[in-house]
Amino acid sequence: MDKKHNEIKLVIGAGEYNNNPGWLHTQEEELNLLDENMWQKRFDTNSITAILAEHVWEHLTYEEGRDAAKICFRYLKPTGYIRCAVPDGYFPDDSYQNIVQAGGPGP
Repeated sequence: MDKKHNEIKLVIGAGEYNNNPGWLHTQEEELNLLDENMWQKRFDTNSITAILAEHVWEHLTYEEGRDAAKICFRYLKPTGYIRCAVPDGYFPDDSYQNIVQAGGPGP
């Protein structure tokens, strides 16, 4: 299905949020960042315009993060991009740090 779109904009680990109109929102069970077989079934190589991964990479080991980046790169168009955002460990707000910390009360 996704292979037929001209411009694919993909959200990895969208959670309960669907605040990017026109983007394809996925969860881990739909598209595992580390399972290339899942990617092959949904996308052609060099076919994705943009990938958004917010609060995803910090849950990976160093090796998993590197492997995930390689898979994403393989499926991005030559002019495509990835936006990867992780919690800001330097943000000077204790309540924010408590929510985003590993094992914290946040989602």
